[in-house]
Amino acid sequence: MANGTSAPVTSGFTIQLYVPAQATAAAREYYVDLFGREPDFQPHDDFFEWAPVDGQECWVQVAAHPEPSPLTNRIRFRVLDLQAAVAFLDDRAIVHSQPSQLPGVVAFVNFTDPWHNRLGYYQDLVPSGLQQEHLGTSVNDASQFTSVPGVSDS
Repeated sequence: MANGTSAPVTSGFTIQLYVPAQATAAAREYYVDLFGREPDFQPHDDFFEWAPVDGQECWVQVAAHPEPSPLTNRIRFRVLDLQAAVAFLDDRAIVHSQPSQLPGVVAFVNFTDPWHNRLGYYQDLVPSGLQQEHLGTSVNDASQFTSVPGVSDS
């Protein structure tokens, strides 16, 4: 705490995904399908926002950029049924990773949008706060993760 100041209280977040300016119509169509609805807010012809968490100030913004760079980290959206999410991706021929899990914690699948922004879906396997901890291990140790029974890759 420098000079006695505290960190500001935060109450939401936004994350921006950039697409080439000439691809905004295609990006809008892609994300309308991905979220299953029209944008929640569209302040410009080339800027679209969705609030993926109902009732929260959390926004995914898709915007045109003259020199876009793909997102280098990954946004994973929580789903209640990973198997149904994988079927959704398969139905649209969206290439994805083999679904995997950290037993007793989470199952997930990764994919990218057509502009190489890194996305994914995850399903909590047990409620938050009851999840098994894997202390003494590393998230980078692939042996910690296993296939998801009953869910295939594309």
